[in-house]
Amino acid sequence: MSQIIEPFIHYLNQMRAMMQRDEITEDLLMQRLCPDMFPLHQQISTAAALSLRCCCPLFNKEVSNFKRPTISISDLQQELDDTIDYLEHLRSDPWESMPASITFVAGFANHTLEPEKYFQFYAWPNFLFHFSMAYAILRAAGLPLSKGDFDGFHRYPAGFSFPS
Repeated sequence: MSQIIEPFIHYLNQMRAMMQRDEITEDLLMQRLCPDMFPLHQQISTAAALSLRCCCPLFNKEVSNFKRPTISISDLQQELDDTIDYLEHLRSDPWESMPASITFVAGFANHTLEPEKYFQFYAWPNFLFHFSMAYAILRAAGLPLSKGDFDGFHRYPAGFSFPS
């Protein structure tokens, strides 16, 4: 089951690293790509919550949530830290049987899926959506992030850009 948890931990660590950059300001937390989309702080919180909404049911655990009541850089960093810590401990928990199905709400729709389909078609893609939106907001705000900041694998020399 750790193969389900590992990608969440990896990408939450990438988000944590992006949020620790000097260029991150409190004003940036309210930035949006479009007026009808979540702002940065909510994209980050939603990605963290989706990692828990995915993993907890698969491990027959009550869904945890570490969202803070206030909006600040330090609160978001703590939310990411707590989520990563929870997932790291969950990874080492003795695994019980996986439930036969998982019932969840997506927007205003109720769904029930087999655990594998829940992960593949709902939880993981939605996590990546919110993670990607947070990255896109940071890039649109002018932060010098690269694909390596997103995935943790790519490396480019300083000042590199793709030709137009």
